[in-house]
Amino acid sequence: MKPFDIFNPQTSIRGKYFLEASAGTGKTFTIEQIVLRALLEGSVSHVENILAVTFTNAATNELKLRIQDNLKQALCQIKSVLEDPSKSLPPYLKDTSNVKLLYMQVRNALATIDRMAIFTIHGFCNYVLQQHFPKMQMTQKNAALTHSQAVFHHIKKYLSQDLWRSVLFPEQFYLLAAKYNSNSKHTAFLTDKLLSSYTLQTFEHLPQTSTTLDALRSWHNSIRSKIQDIPKEDFLRQILQHKDGFKKQPFPIDEDLRLFVECLYASETSVQLFSFSKIAETFHPKNRLTRYKPSKAFSHIEETLWSLYTEQFCNIELIFNTLLQDVQLYLKNHYTQWLSPDESILALEEILLSSRSEEIIETLRKRFQLVLIDEFQDTDRKQWNIFSKLFANDAFSGSLFLIGDPKQSIYEWRNADLATYLKAKSSFPKSSQLHLINNYRSTAQLMEAVNILFCKCSPFLQIPSYEPIEYHPLCPQSSEHFENSHHAPIHFFSYDDISDQAAWISHTASYLQATYHIPLGRMAILVSDSAQAFDLITHCSIPVAFSKNKSIFHLTETYLLTLAWLEAILHPENYEKIQRVLLSSLFRHNLSDTIEKKELYSTYFFSLRSYVFDYGLLATFYHFMTLQGEALLKTPQGDLSFQEMERLCAYLDTVSSHPQHQLLYLQYFSETGRWEESLSFSSYSEDTEILKITTIHASKGLEYDVVFCPGLDKSKKNKSASEWIREMYVACTRAKKQLFIPIQNSSNSRCNSALTNYVKHVGSYESILDLAQQLTKEHPRLFSLSITETRSETTDPVYKIIPPSTFTLSIAPAKQIFSFSSVKLAFDNEVSLDNVPAEPVASFVLPRGRKTGIIIHKILENISPNFKISFSKIVSIVTHFVKNTHLEGYEEIISQKLVTTFSSPLSFATESFSLQDICPSKIACEESFLFSNQEQLWQGVIDLFFEYNDKYYIIDWKTSFLGETSLEYSKENLLNYIKEQNLDYQGAIYTHAAKRFLQQFDIVSDVEMGFIFIRGMDPEGNGFLCLPNQKISNPTITRKCPAYH
Repeated sequence: MKPFDIFNPQTSIRGKYFLEASAGTGKTFTIEQIVLRALLEGSVSHVENILAVTFTNAATNELKLRIQDNLKQALCQIKSVLEDPSKSLPPYLKDTSNVKLLYMQVRNALATIDRMAIFTIHGFCNYVLQQHFPKMQMTQKNAALTHSQAVFHHIKKYLSQDLWRSVLFPEQFYLLAAKYNSNSKHTAFLTDKLLSSYTLQTFEHLPQTSTTLDALRSWHNSIRSKIQDIPKEDFLRQILQHKDGFKKQPFPIDEDLRLFVECLYASETSVQLFSFSKIAETFHPKNRLTRYKPSKAFSHIEETLWSLYTEQFCNIELIFNTLLQDVQLYLKNHYTQWLSPDESILALEEILLSSRSEEIIETLRKRFQLVLIDEFQDTDRKQWNIFSKLFANDAFSGSLFLIGDPKQSIYEWRNADLATYLKAKSSFPKSSQLHLINNYRSTAQLMEAVNILFCKCSPFLQIPSYEPIEYHPLCPQSSEHFENSHHAPIHFFSYDDISDQAAWISHTASYLQATYHIPLGRMAILVSDSAQAFDLITHCSIPVAFSKNKSIFHLTETYLLTLAWLEAILHPENYEKIQRVLLSSLFRHNLSDTIEKKELYSTYFFSLRSYVFDYGLLATFYHFMTLQGEALLKTPQGDLSFQEMERLCAYLDTVSSHPQHQLLYLQYFSETGRWEESLSFSSYSEDTEILKITTIHASKGLEYDVVFCPGLDKSKKNKSASEWIREMYVACTRAKKQLFIPIQNSSNSRCNSALTNYVKHVGSYESILDLAQQLTKEHPRLFSLSITETRSETTDPVYKIIPPSTFTLSIAPAKQIFSFSSVKLAFDNEVSLDNVPAEPVASFVLPRGRKTGIIIHKILENISPNFKISFSKIVSIVTHFVKNTHLEGYEEIISQKLVTTFSSPLSFATESFSLQDICPSKIACEESFLFSNQEQLWQGVIDLFFEYNDKYYIIDWKTSFLGETSLEYSKENLLNYIKEQNLDYQGAIYTHAAKRFLQQFDIVSDVEMGFIFIRGMDPEGNGFLCLPNQKISNPTITRKCPAYH
């Protein structure tokens, strides 16, 4: 590939090029310079003839700002040349250039920068479809737009088509638009105001336009007959003098008076006659001064209903209500959700390949003279089909740049397709395949070390049927110099375990901070995943913060917690909603507290409802957390939940100022969060005194002074060699001054990490340690290694501790609360573990372990009590919950097992039925209980408690593994398992609790308890067992896990 230098006069930007931009080579800088050069050289007429496509909304905003700043700098440079011709222009411009013309071109571009077409790929596709196929809409089962977004889209469409003209006059609409604009004191635009109000009922509206016109004509005819003897000039003179008898207003009206008189004496009746609100306000009787004298001319106006007509015509509230009413009617008749992002790509691709495409293609080719496609390595086949059809062919006379880096293609979930990248590259001649060769990020020594590291990988990537991708060494251009006497630019360090690794990182980061004054905030630990991040956070001895872009649906219960909290605030009359919040991690109350303090908490949530309507959601969150935040922060991930709730509330405040709309929007999150970039929150800390921990994926596009890379040594299954080498490249190119790579002392020979993959790929080293030793030996100036000896024996340090003075306090008696889980510990001592079944190996069997059970239970909680749910909806819910967990890839298996569970017969003692036969309104899910029996307190949570045919039943979900087939979940095997695990005692506790609950309502009825083993359910009755009724008895407990009030 040929080097590309934007400032070289011999470098042409006219034509079609494939530009590879490695990490740190100034890709965005190059794009903004291409735009500037195209404008200066005249290959682009106007900035609106430029199309730039990148991947995310954040990237489009950043690119626009960068281009704008670059144009400002260019404008200053050209202006200085105008003032002093001895100063230089950009080197690619000729000395004979018309400097004044260049100045005008850049100034015009800067003034019209908003017309430049900068889109995401989805935004570009939707733009083309809306421009050329405005009636093309599709109803989506799983809509990409939330309800509020879809409404907002239709409101904008209504306004853009001027449909308001059927209910308003232009003068009235302009009054409204003037109030709701970015320069007024009102913060909301008209579209935002309509969105926040579209569900409101309005009662007072303007009369129909035809009624207003009839009244106007009648009034005008009447007034003309009265003033026909008064010359127009005399009338104007009198009315100008007349205003001196009134209080002076903060606005001038002389021009309005002249225009009013012109309309008054015109032969045709103009609706403007009722639009002079400033005149009506000025001449209102309340504003008369003591020197006021009646005016013969204006008395003819005052004797009519003109002031009333004008006041009504210009009433902003009535105008808005009338517009809102018409918008509501439009939404009722036309509401259809717009295309989802992926479907917009598919729709445009199909259109461009059809006979309907000629007009669209010709229009787009005529409009755009320069096309820049950024992040091209993340492009898939459909996107390439669109751009190749439009611009990557001889019929397009403009310039095209495809810009990307296959070495950084780490987003397979974005449908990134390297084969498509290479296919597109091969369609360009060799002379048009360019690359950036200068690195502006890393110091010269670090860049030299990185070059050595990746030049050993040849080829860097190999895709069958395509030319291999090679690593091209970069030329360091950074003027920054850094010399660490203890460590070379790339330093390998060994460690024993996670605590040892965290201690080494903490010590080294503190040393760099103290010795070289590098803030901790300019250092980063790059990990493989969130689990590794939390492990390191636990063991680090310096301030650290987990920083990444993540969805609120990942890792924590933020979404469900916020939803329950907001529902309780907006519906305080429903104590069930309040109780759900009280039992959550926001309060951490037990059931007895919520019952005893019902009146107190009802009053509290009613006060919160008033607060949220007065001050907004985020302010309410802070107000609430001031009183209740301690309970949440005491939970294991409470601080993370707090941050995410804070960001979510702030985001919802930007969506709408109305709490009910925010709740509606929140309820749609679970269906649309994966499509909407705004639903991902950045938790990057700006605190310079906190060391950042982030994933390698999240670090792409970022840079740090110092980088530690534990993620390169983390073993993971099911990753290809191609993925590993690309992740390693991204991780190693984030550093500006120093890169640290860990090596575990007792590394497993079967370990599959980025480093082991690198060693295997290079092929000339026996191990990671051998790699580090050889590099250190061959290039001691660039690589170094520190080895920590494996600890064989540990000697406990001896401390001389002075015993504290003792004192005694009277201990309040504590009452113990038992649960089945706590007493089961006692039973488990008596159970032999010799017969534990072997770990399943079949691909169709779900993984074993507690994590699997927790996730399956969460899915069932989300689905309950609607067991008549469709299979596609089950798949959607399962996919959402298993994303980024060890169950990812098992979606189909889990969904099929749940369908079987919901439809299979449950054979109780009295009758047989399936879960789908039960009315959802008669099912209680996740019901907590607390009761006293023989002076002991017992608590627990019942998965399902329901009524069917006037009888009561309990279901407990089980994900225990008994075998790979449903036959191994026969009633005999289940009964044996239940006795071994003492689950019959759990059944006795739960049925006793249910009976005690029913007694409150004078219901004396038996309650049957059944266990559903999800793994083994089938239509033949396997996987389900009904327990016989038995009485609860308190066992002799030899080991207890107490839980105190």
